[in-house]
Amino acid sequence: MKATRTIGFIGRFLLVCLVLVVVIEGFIYFQPLPTIQPSITIKNLPASSALTLPWPNYGQAAIGAQGFGVLAIHGQQKPAPIASVAKIMTAYAVLKEKPLQAGQQGPLITITSQDVNVYNDYYAKGGSVARVAAGEQISEYQALQAMLLPSANNFADLLANWAFGSLDNYIIYANGQAQQLGLSATHITDASGFSPQTLSSAQDLVKLGEQAIKNPVIADVASQQQATIPVAGTVRNINWLLGVDNVNGIKTGDTDQAGGCFLFSARHAVDGQNITIIGAIMSAPGLNNAVADSRPLINSAGQGFKTIAAVKAGQAVGYYNVPWGGQVLVAAKQDLSLLIWQGQAVHIATKLNPIHVPSSENETVGTITVSAGGKLAAIQAILSQKINNPPLNWRLFER
Repeated sequence: MKATRTIGFIGRFLLVCLVLVVVIEGFIYFQPLPTIQPSITIKNLPASSALTLPWPNYGQAAIGAQGFGVLAIHGQQKPAPIASVAKIMTAYAVLKEKPLQAGQQGPLITITSQDVNVYNDYYAKGGSVARVAAGEQISEYQALQAMLLPSANNFADLLANWAFGSLDNYIIYANGQAQQLGLSATHITDASGFSPQTLSSAQDLVKLGEQAIKNPVIADVASQQQATIPVAGTVRNINWLLGVDNVNGIKTGDTDQAGGCFLFSARHAVDGQNITIIGAIMSAPGLNNAVADSRPLINSAGQGFKTIAAVKAGQAVGYYNVPWGGQVLVAAKQDLSLLIWQGQAVHIATKLNPIHVPSSENETVGTITVSAGGKLAAIQAILSQKINNPPLNWRLFER
């Protein structure tokens, strides 16, 4: 009897132990699986050698491109007179205050006797003008043509007074715009640029030009070789480089104090993409020098862009170490190319997420972002193979 009771006790004890083992192992088995953390392997691309540009041997200059900002500068970037290039700020400010859509003429402006007096005053001083007559009416669009093509100082004042109520109000507004655009070397004291106290730098002018030609009306008018306006009749663009070397704008300037100034834009096709080069030359001996010296600069700058294959489809950019064995690579889902300016460093930022299992092949686990000179492009990062649930022995004994 005693032996039987002992055997029964041992049996019950073993059964309890077995149950405990099953409960404990079951508890262990059903514990959440660990999150698998990523490791990143892809690195930035080294910058190529900087492009050597044929800068003029005087004054200051800068080159940029639409969507790229300022790319290269030459000379001391300091405030200097900009002559009639200032009219680009006038056009920019007027069209912000009195917007026009492409193809619109806009409201009519009636010429007053005071406008005639302004014409006579500039004419007497040898400034650029376009004829007016008291009582004539001219559309906002035509007034912009008169200001930008023959560079009529009187129409710069007319537009500023019309849009802002006075030149003083315009000057306050224009300097506020310069501040908003980050034009730290720019100071506006008049609407025409006839004043030698209206100042800027070459790199500021490139920034201004980039913003100005985003407006289709400015881009349209600045590209015109001639136009017909009331009273003055046919007016011609002083920018004689239009249509040469793909030049399509923007504005010339020339006074004794400023010398020759040229803010220019030109189209270039690079690997199937259209790029608009924007450049500025200041303090040239004369306007012809500034315009002529822009040509080698435009052509060289157009060759300074290239498309780089930053990441290839299937390229490994990271991996996950699987706790129960093995390593699973993360790859780029597709090719990623970027148009860059020669000499710019290419930065590759890969963000991979922690993952849970099971995970599937080609599952998106993060992003790869490539940037250079302010340009960005991004693609998905994917698993190169699936990650299965761990085996039983790892769940029970190795976690």
